[in-house]
Amino acid sequence: MIYDLSNSVLAHSFKRNIFMKTLVTSLVILLFASSNVIAASAKIGYVSVEKILTESPQVEAVNESMLERFGGRKTELQEMEKQINEMQENYKRNELVMTEDKLNELKTQIITKIQEFKQKEAVLQQEVATVRNQELAVLQQSVRSIIEEIAKAEKYDLILTSEGVAYANEDMDISGKVLERMKKAFKK
Repeated sequence: MIYDLSNSVLAHSFKRNIFMKTLVTSLVILLFASSNVIAASAKIGYVSVEKILTESPQVEAVNESMLERFGGRKTELQEMEKQINEMQENYKRNELVMTEDKLNELKTQIITKIQEFKQKEAVLQQEVATVRNQELAVLQQSVRSIIEEIAKAEKYDLILTSEGVAYANEDMDISGKVLERMKKAFKK
């Protein structure tokens, strides 16, 4: 059931991505094919999201900040993991010579340590994900603002990214026409 649901969600997401890419491609083709005047004067740009995410100083600063903020706890988890491994090796090495009470005590300690490790790891992962999402949202807003500034200053009509349209001149927006036709088609 869960497998079918996840496949359904993935298929929907895949279809949506194909639809969006087709829509963007169609829009660009429409832009060039619909009118020679528009095509001659249209100024289109492209932004590589991958390049921005790998080369921008803001991303590097966020990574450093995350490392500074969570690095100590990650080191603590690595140390706990090392202790658990040592305890497990000690158990295996001495299981034939230890009394059953000592073995059970050591086994309980190992299980407790593993549970503590998993709990701390889950909390850390959740906090890292939350902070990363917050930082990413700030970065995305910054990138959007910069793209819009460049688009307006340099008179771009359309700016594309690997994820779709980053900026479009309002004069190019045909959403109203599409909605109008959709409403007419719905009435029929």
